[in-house]
Amino acid sequence: MVQFFATLILSTLVSTATPAGSPDPTTLMYSPRIVAHATVLTRALAQRIHFNEGQYLKVKALHLQMLAERSLLESGLADATAAERDTWLATAQARYEAELAALLQPEQRLAYQQLRSNLTAHRLN
Repeated sequence: MVQFFATLILSTLVSTATPAGSPDPTTLMYSPRIVAHATVLTRALAQRIHFNEGQYLKVKALHLQMLAERSLLESGLADATAAERDTWLATAQARYEAELAALLQPEQRLAYQQLRSNLTAHRLN
């Protein structure tokens, strides 16, 4: 009886396990370009802010969502005025910032704010 349950558990684990090279199921609904861009953004941010694994996955999912939304907005607002596009994109950016802040610890939020201000200052120069 013990062997039966051990075999049943083992076969269940083997059948539900995903091979190491298989794609992440959360990224299958996004284009490869968006997945690649989200990965680059998340890795770059993780190098400066140092996420734990759970945060990394959540931030990557947030980047996927943000990039997909931005792509839809840019294509859907092709006939809109520049002011309308700016308003929609600013709203999406503010939502991204709020959701990212909710995922970060206080010291990580501070590091992110410093990073953003340094990048903004660098762009102005």
